[in-house]
Parts: sequence; structure tokens; C-alpha cells
Amino acid sequence: MKKQLLILVVVLCSYLAHSQTNSIIDSLYRNSYKVFELQRLSNGMYRDSKLFTGSDYHPISVSNTGMGLISLCIADAMNWSINAKDLALSTLKSATGHTRNFTPDRTYNGYFRHFLDTNTGQQAWNSEYSTIDTDILMCGALFCMNYFQDDSISHYVTELWNSIDFEAAIMSSSTGQIFLTMNANGTGVVNSLTSPYNEYMIVAWLAKNSSNYPNSPANVLWNNFYSSPDSLPTVSYNGINVLSDNASSFLSSFTHQFNYYLCNHFTTSPNYLDFFNNSQMADSAWWNNFNNYQFEWGLGAGSAITNSYHADAINNNPDMIFSPHIIAGYMPINPNSKNDLINIWNSGNGKYPLPTGNNNNHILWRYSLSDTTWIPNEIIGIDHSTMLFGLSTLPEYLGNSFFSTYNDFFPLTSQIISNSNFEIGVNIYPNPFIDYVIIEFDNEYNDVYIRVDDITGRLIYSKQFRNIETLKLALEEGNGIFIVNIFCDGKTKTFRLCKQ
Repeated sequence: MKKQLLILVVVLCSYLAHSQTNSIIDSLYRNSYKVFELQRLSNGMYRDSKLFTGSDYHPISVSNTGMGLISLCIADAMNWSINAKDLALSTLKSATGHTRNFTPDRTYNGYFRHFLDTNTGQQAWNSEYSTIDTDILMCGALFCMNYFQDDSISHYVTELWNSIDFEAAIMSSSTGQIFLTMNANGTGVVNSLTSPYNEYMIVAWLAKNSSNYPNSPANVLWNNFYSSPDSLPTVSYNGINVLSDNASSFLSSFTHQFNYYLCNHFTTSPNYLDFFNNSQMADSAWWNNFNNYQFEWGLGAGSAITNSYHADAINNNPDMIFSPHIIAGYMPINPNSKNDLINIWNSGNGKYPLPTGNNNNHILWRYSLSDTTWIPNEIIGIDHSTMLFGLSTLPEYLGNSFFSTYNDFFPLTSQIISNSNFEIGVNIYPNPFIDYVIIEFDNEYNDVYIRVDDITGRLIYSKQFRNIETLKLALEEGNGIFIVNIFCDGKTKTFRLCKQ
């Protein structure tokens, strides 16, 4: 009897939750996923932007590909896609270089270019090797791994994880500085640095969880700065303290939202959530200074007027642009603001038709208070992602627990990843190399198997060893990138080598 009563209560709660859906929010939510469908390429990667009219020309965005992977998890959970898992697998194969004729341009220690050519994967738009874009891609991959629980997906996510030296992004554990960009040889660019606090908390989070040593630079940096928001600088607006990288200026609100959706420590920390709430209150309070409706607010990044792109913030919004995707991004702590989105929708401001051939497929995107005639020509995926993510957390859809569950990459995901790593000391040099590399172990080991593949997965070298300490390995065949897997005691260590 008690079991039957419990089932009845669960069914009733589900009915009540879904009965509270709003047709406008339903459309906005579904069309937010359509944006990612429109940006997806045949190789599984995602363009940076989708044009509202005209032929698309934007290259692949590595970070938007990470957001695209999360969008597939949402589409599967909402039953919008019957093959989301297969689509995610296709993306992961391309990202790891296993799609024919598509080789992502990366540093030898795994960092991707910000933008990639849609056909070849090589550098596009003179873009840099980016730490944050690489790590957002990694977060999307880990999210998929947690959500789908599929062996094939886990295989490619583990390969991606083991191909990146996350700790290399750290410039200083004592100052908290992180490299924004990397050189091709995998070293950080010293004139391209960021300090806590900002979205590079994600970079610090992955680096921390890639290291098993308590005194490693990644763990020291995390403990010095990010383990508690009390260690971070704040700036005050109307008595509301907001996290920032300095005490005199504010960050764009997307910074806090990216950390919420991608960094489980932020998602589940009451102290960080207090600051998340503060950032929302400060954002909406700033807009109260201007002659606009109370439902119009949101300081985000994206298409702009004065510049083609701008990250708006308190006291730094030259075009006075509203970002509805920021309103949605704060849904986890401000679910009633869906009424703000409904009011914006009904006002007609910022409401644009997607190029789907269906005039009913509209989306909310950026619009200007100071220039009401301005219409952006594109919708940028990485920035728009918080519209989809935020709406997902509404109780009538997937709820708050969706992100806190599947962005919990560690320790659950790390159990799988850690099985592919071992604590035996091994080093490979030089890297990049010309004709050969030296594989050097810290001791003599028995039963070691070494396998080398090129970036396409073609076997170049394989051999089983008994009692090995040092090996000079000639790799004269081929050019480009090689993947070295070293198996010992049932575990694996992966290296990525670059041939000059």
C-alpha cells in the first residue's frame, strides 16, 4: 500500500510539474537546442555561429563543440533526439582525430586552436591555442561520459583526457595566474595571462583533478584561490559583493554562469552559490538605472554594434545591449525570471526567426536599448549556451539536479580515467622530435607493451618488453602527430608526440 501511494505521489508531482509549462518557454527551450542543431557540421563539430540570413562562413569553435556535446545530453533527456548518443560519439571521434581527413590542430601536449577549419581541422582565423576553449571541450566530453554511460564514448573521452597536460596551463600557483594561450610546443605564452577570478576557474578545476599529488602546482593553486571564494577578490555594486579579478571592475555575467554549469565545485558550494546569487542581483540592479522595463536585463557576451563582439558588464556596456540568455542562465537560483523572458518575447524585442524554413521557430538573442534598429546578423553558440542550460534547470523540464549530477566529473568519471593512468614514472623526449625519441622509465619494469599510432589511428609500432628501463625509438615514417600508449600492469599512459 505504501509503495502504491509513493508511486501515485511521484506521478502526481510529475503531472503538476509538466502542467506548469508555458507554451512560450516551451518554444524558446526547444528552439534553443535548434541553434546547436543548425551549428552542427557533418563531422560532428560545431560552428562558432549561425547566421540568421545568408550562407554560413564561421569556422569550428572548439568551446562551442563542448557546449554542443552537453546539448546532446539535454536533447536525449528531453526526447528531442533519437540518436543523440551516436551524434556525441561522432563528435568525440573528430575531436580526437579519428575522422578521416580531419585532424584538429593541437599543441603536442593537447591544446586545441580556438577556431578550426570546418573541413580539415587546421587553424582558422589566425586563432590561438587556447586553454579555456580546450577545457570547455573537455568538460562537454566528460559530461557526455557521465550522462550516456557508454563504453565507446568513454573510450574516446578517456583518450582525449589523457592527451592533454592540464597542469601545463598553470603559470604560477602562488599568484594564481593561468596561461590564456599556448605555443605549439606546449609552453604558455607569458604575455597572455589571467588571474583569479574568472571562467578560468574551469581550467584550474580540471588541472587540480588531473593531478594525484597534493603538492602539485595545480593542487596548490586550487587550495590557494578556488577551494573557497573567501580567497578571491570581490567588487561591490550597491552593497552587493560580486566575485571579480580585481576590486574596481566587474566581469560579464557569463563568467559566473560558465563556472556554475561546468565546475561541480561551484555548482554545489553554498558559498559560491551565494556569490552566484549576488551576481544576478547586481546585474539586474544595474539595469534599473536606465529607462527600460524591469524585465529587461542581462549582461552577457556576443554580437555587438561598436565592435563585432563584446563582453558586457556593469559599467561596461557601450551599446546598452540586453542579453536574454543571461536571464535564462540564472534560472537555477532565479527560476521566476522565466516571466522576464516571456515578457521580452511578448514585447517582440530580441526575438529573431531561426533560418529553419519555419517562421514559428524564434529565439531570443541580444538587442540594444540605445539603438532599437540594430539587428545582429548571427547567433553565437558558446554565448547562447546558457539559454539552453538555464531553461533545462526549470522544474518542469530537467531540474537543478541535472547539471549537479552530470558535471560531477570527479571522482566518478576519474575512476575510469585513473584506470588508464599509472604512477610509474616515464618520460618521452625530445618532443617535438626529428627522427627518434627516448622513452625513459624511472626504474626497470617487467611486462611493458608499447604501441604507437599516427593521428589517423594507423599502427606505426608495437612491441612487448620484459625488463625495460630505456628505449630509443625511431619514428622515421610519416609526419605530424603520433599517439604513444604504454601499457603496464593492466594500466595505460598516453603521450602525444609531434614530429618536426
